[in-house]
Amino acid sequence: MKKSYWALACFAVATCAWSPAARAAEEADLALLLREALEASPALRAAEARLEASRHLPSQAEAPPDPEVSLAYLNDGYSSFTLGDTEFSNLALTWTQEVPYPGKREGSALVAQAGIEIAGRELERLRLEVGAAVKSGYADLYRLDRTTALLEETQSVLESLAQAARTRYEVGEGIQENVLKAMTEIVRLEAEQVKVAQDRVAAEARLNAVLGRSAGAPIGAALRLPEGSLPDSVDNLAEAAAGAAPEILALEAAVRGAQAMEERARLDLKPDFIWSASYQYRGDFDPMLMGMFGLRLPIYRDRKQAAALLQAGSEVIAARHSLQDLQVRTRASVRELVARAERAARLMVLYEQGIIPQAGGALDSAQASYGVGRIAFIDLLNDLTILLEARIELAAQESDRLQALAALEPLVSRELVIVPGATGGQGGSVEYHE
Repeated sequence: MKKSYWALACFAVATCAWSPAARAAEEADLALLLREALEASPALRAAEARLEASRHLPSQAEAPPDPEVSLAYLNDGYSSFTLGDTEFSNLALTWTQEVPYPGKREGSALVAQAGIEIAGRELERLRLEVGAAVKSGYADLYRLDRTTALLEETQSVLESLAQAARTRYEVGEGIQENVLKAMTEIVRLEAEQVKVAQDRVAAEARLNAVLGRSAGAPIGAALRLPEGSLPDSVDNLAEAAAGAAPEILALEAAVRGAQAMEERARLDLKPDFIWSASYQYRGDFDPMLMGMFGLRLPIYRDRKQAAALLQAGSEVIAARHSLQDLQVRTRASVRELVARAERAARLMVLYEQGIIPQAGGALDSAQASYGVGRIAFIDLLNDLTILLEARIELAAQESDRLQALAALEPLVSRELVIVPGATGGQGGSVEYHE
């Protein structure tokens, strides 16, 4: 076999890398995808609307009850209208106002105020989760696109090997089995390409859902991954997440809301006040004025107000336990994701500095040995397959590391995967006001 062919084939395999120039026209811009998601995500728009809606609740809760105005006519007898003819007939205009027990309106406003903070924290959480989902989806596309490129380039090498094996067989220097094995490997790679292509369609659909696009909208090739790092120890990250994650802060606000609801329920044990004033017009007779003061008594308190207070107390206990549970699970999730990111980083080093160079060296040695008839063709194919699988696994670990870092962002409430040019409020603060 000619040395020029082996040099070309081994160069193609040893440099199984991307051709950015060939794909630049269709390259996906992660920064643009992030901005698009933060601007167009239906989940974020819904959360913003819920926050805006919650800001209108405190004023409603603190407002006094609407007054009742009534107009009544009293007639003396039923045979004719007697207004102005007898002193008992009158046309009365009455204003009635209910006055809640002191503190009830303020307590209702505090409950509503907690709802604003909960909605705001939920919006923060969704912003971080949408950003993390975009980064994770992009990393998945990178893995699939990288795998596709490696399969295509390896298939090109295999086709050259098959042609060389066929040539040797035709001149009597090889066997037909080598040709068949090479063709089998080519078909197997084509089958893998079909699987990867379908996986990419599914990955595109998932990412388009985050972006608020139609499922079939095309997304360009993911050619490179952004930088990402762990800025602190796992213990510090876990404690930071347990105290600052938006979901944790939302539950803390829920605890405060439940406590405010309990205090409000306790005030419901107190009576409310009612007053009214009435002006009675009597025609030619002098008008009359009437005033009334009353109480709304909680005489069914055992079945209503007291039960509501017990319910509110149980809600406080439930909210506190939910907070503790979430903190425990958040710490565990942080440790799990950090371990996943560190494992991927260590494997990347092993593949980049050990496995891939050694597999490439083994392939070089195999091609030299096969050229002089010292090893079988199947050994050469095995070495080529080992190198291909190592490069695909490296891409998988690169993707997995970035996905782990992205998944950490909503937990630690900070950006771990840096994407230059990605602005638009990722992880931005939310104002809590009425």
